[in-house]
Amino acid sequence: MSAQELTLLPPEIIAIVLEHLPLKDLVRAERTSKFFQAYCLREIQRRITNGPLKDEWGVMVHLGQTIAQPLRFDPQTKQVFYSVPMDPIRVNSMYDHGRQIHCSLLRRKPIAAKQPNQSTTAKKPKYLIRDGFSIKFQKGMNEGETVNISIKSQLCQVQAALTRLACQLPSHKDDNKKKLLLAPSPLTYTLKVTEMCLPLSTVAAA
Repeated sequence: MSAQELTLLPPEIIAIVLEHLPLKDLVRAERTSKFFQAYCLREIQRRITNGPLKDEWGVMVHLGQTIAQPLRFDPQTKQVFYSVPMDPIRVNSMYDHGRQIHCSLLRRKPIAAKQPNQSTTAKKPKYLIRDGFSIKFQKGMNEGETVNISIKSQLCQVQAALTRLACQLPSHKDDNKKKLLLAPSPLTYTLKVTEMCLPLSTVAAA
């Protein structure tokens, strides 16, 4: 059926047809046909927010990782926004030298076709690293200070909040038996990634 013939169908039938198209074909149709643009954008948003793509992406920060949760799709900018439900990562540093924390964009590994004798037990999805980037700590932060950071890599953009915690000095019950401090107390930070943004081209890439 040609695109011209599709325009003669009722809107409900067009929506059903688009449900069976791969995401990359939906993106291509949205770009090339004004008539199908609204239908395609609606189907793209459905798949990303409530459909099979809602748990497609994740983030690894330092030693922790989590699955990003889609918030909204902006049809004007063609950007997909995600929340990152991760507890703040606690990081120590002995010096105020602008330490870098390695992060990764994760994507769910495609599920292989089911074999005839394969067990029906659901398996936990695996995620592969798609892009790596670093979050650099700012030098000269005061205790209790929080700064918002925006990091843009090749495939994604993330927003994060970096806080330097107050230094906890050791307490001594007996002043006559104070221990000699051989090293200064480490600088302690918390890092929390709050939001992630992916361009539609990244989401639709195979």
